[in-house]
Amino acid sequence: MSPFFEDPALYRSVLENLPIGVYVLDRDQHVRFWNRGAERLTGHLAHEVVGQVCADSLPHFDPEGRVLAGDDCSITTTLREGRAVHSRVFTLHKQGHRLAVLIRTLPLIDEDGLVMGVAIAFEEATSASMAETNTALMCGCLDPLTGVSTRRMTKAVLAESLVELEETRAGLSLLRIRILGLKELSPHYGVDSVAVFLRTSVQTIRHSLRAEDFLGRWGDDEFLAMLHTGSPVKITAIAEVISQQIAQSEISWWGDRFRLQAEVEWIIASPGDKLEELLGRMKPIHTNENAADASASGEAGSAASQG
Repeated sequence: MSPFFEDPALYRSVLENLPIGVYVLDRDQHVRFWNRGAERLTGHLAHEVVGQVCADSLPHFDPEGRVLAGDDCSITTTLREGRAVHSRVFTLHKQGHRLAVLIRTLPLIDEDGLVMGVAIAFEEATSASMAETNTALMCGCLDPLTGVSTRRMTKAVLAESLVELEETRAGLSLLRIRILGLKELSPHYGVDSVAVFLRTSVQTIRHSLRAEDFLGRWGDDEFLAMLHTGSPVKITAIAEVISQQIAQSEISWWGDRFRLQAEVEWIIASPGDKLEELLGRMKPIHTNENAADASASGEAGSAASQG
């Protein structure tokens, strides 16, 4: 074999330049390697995390915002049992928003068969190609501030989906997500702070939704999401995830740290419904049980997150 392929630096270079995130932990879960893909996905640079305990620099959360540890943590499972684990979790981007990622953990085993560490590969659970995003921006379909569909595009997509609902009778639900407190921030911290908080909130919302769900901007601080489900249980669960994830996201602005609040309203559409009517029927309620009952009778509910 050519000496070129025996050089360890070659394989380190390959790992360093993979488009996905890759990092390596020792048995004590200290970060020993952190590639450029991990930097790009999380915003954390290698010198900020190498040598640190994984849970301190890159904690993993379930959809309800609980920290995954012990038997619930795929890294711990791999270290203990010496087997690969695939899972979907949330982690925290350096900018403060929650990031949905697919992770694969692989045991690092020495010549004696002992697990000496774990390698983790991860990537975003949902992502659009740069070419698709640029095309959508050029044709005016995407809001340049938040990267989601404009109000005009959102209205067109929802109108078309309601027409299809009459033909297919398939499930269709809407969420209205309002970020609270942004208008109060602007006089004290400037309009630039509002833009950052909006972008961070959108990232959290997008990673709380499924790949096939639609998200668009509806107002200065409002977004509409469309989900192909007619299940009150599913739609309320997703509404709760969005509410909790936004409440637990922490945003830094000029040295100050903030936790946002969000109000998430939802409704399940029926054939013949009009968009304006659906939005008008989105009324706040106080408990998930009442929300499910109201939804089943054509009403709606809201989940408000408290930071």
